[in-house]
Amino acid sequence: MKNPNISANEFYNEFMGTECYYSYMFGILLTDGVNTIAEKEECYWFIDCIASYQFEGKFRKEEFQVWKLERVNDARFKLSATNGNNKVLATQDIEFSNFFFNELTISLSF
Repeated sequence: MKNPNISANEFYNEFMGTECYYSYMFGILLTDGVNTIAEKEECYWFIDCIASYQFEGKFRKEEFQVWKLERVNDARFKLSATNGNNKVLATQDIEFSNFFFNELTISLSF
């Protein structure tokens, strides 16, 4: 049963590695876990946000990125990206989302 007090990563913890990649816009490939979360939680907008940043020069230089969505309050969230070593690459306020969980973190490798 879903519990909003745990992260989406904890709820969908059966995904370790991937057996299949899913083609997304701009040549982005989604793993089984990311695709399942985006589909079941109706949060492809989260992937869209990440994709939109990939055109900026500083993101093209990063071979590894960690993206985190965190609930600020009620339906408001904060999206942040780091290089995996706590160097902040971007932050964005998400004024409204019906995302069920309080948190979701995904990593990208290029």
